[in-house]
Amino acid sequence: MNRRVSKRILLVGATGYAGRTLASYLLRHTDAVVILAGRNRTRLDHLMSSLRERDPSCRAELLELDAATVDAAALPSFDLLANATAEGPHNAPLIRACLEHRADWIDMQMTNQLAQAPTELRADIEGSGCCFVIQAGFHPGMIAPLVRYAATEIDVMNGAIVGSVIHDKGGLPYTTGLEELVSSFGNYKSEAFREGRWQKLKYSDFPTIEFEYGFGELPAYPMEMTELRRLPALMPELQHAGFFVAGFNWFADYLVTPLIMLGSRIAPHRSVAPLGRLLSWATEKFNKAPFGAVVQVDADGECNDEPVRFRLSLFHDSTYVLTAVPAFAMIKQMLKRKVQPGIHLMGLCCDPVQLLEDIGNTDVSIYRRSTEAGVGAPPTS
Repeated sequence: MNRRVSKRILLVGATGYAGRTLASYLLRHTDAVVILAGRNRTRLDHLMSSLRERDPSCRAELLELDAATVDAAALPSFDLLANATAEGPHNAPLIRACLEHRADWIDMQMTNQLAQAPTELRADIEGSGCCFVIQAGFHPGMIAPLVRYAATEIDVMNGAIVGSVIHDKGGLPYTTGLEELVSSFGNYKSEAFREGRWQKLKYSDFPTIEFEYGFGELPAYPMEMTELRRLPALMPELQHAGFFVAGFNWFADYLVTPLIMLGSRIAPHRSVAPLGRLLSWATEKFNKAPFGAVVQVDADGECNDEPVRFRLSLFHDSTYVLTAVPAFAMIKQMLKRKVQPGIHLMGLCCDPVQLLEDIGNTDVSIYRRSTEAGVGAPPTS
């Protein structure tokens, strides 16, 4: 009798907020063995204890690992490396380890060198048969899949606006991931896709979006996402699209954010840590209910020659859960070899219908609504 061998996932950065959340979903919703890797043995032991409290037979192993100095030959066997750390110099040795083990890769980083990988590295990855999926999660990660899913619900889709809210109770903890968010302000572009081309928006053009789950109408600010910027080339029927983020709170929006924008111009490296701590404090101090994280799409087009609008919203009370669950759903597709070898953005390589189905099988809430245009339609202007 042939016995099915479980896939092995090396989870780097397992003791961080995103890492331990992803570990929990992988162990609950797949049959993979998860190798929990991190630098701090004590934190690894605590993580293992908490996982075994939920499931005494959990399929996890521990591995002390310094990602910056990893020795590929000394690593245990693995089929996929899930990188739950922020962008950094450790990416290069981990990438080499994947290639030597002929393993796949997924990360939840906002940006990294794989997005602009040299031709030689791309050729090495494709030649090895490895699949590298980058920018997984919800922000980035879920922007393009929501638009692509909406296109399956509308016969002819003219446009789509994606909005998000990040408003966790207790604020955003100070992590390297938050530093990465602060660093991204240095590349800020207030652009949206209008009339078939990307255009810079004036402040007066910034939309007010009605969010579900009690958040109501909120002003939102444009934010560039690579996955969305590439989408019009794949969906030529699109005439307008954009991604917009609602603010944190009055203090963070009107005092901290301008400081971050200024710091990104005059001292981009030295200002990241102190401004990251300031943003963390501001969200902890001034965030008020309702709490949680939302990402949603409002799409318009035609069905049966009639104008329609379609809304799909995802919500969880934890931003880290809303980040980890889409990554987990993408990993399920990768374990089934649904993605071709090479480097891919999660938002463009996933099967959006399957992704939403797998997300819907978790504790992430999903709300959908389809209406005739102008009749109870979601406001996005």
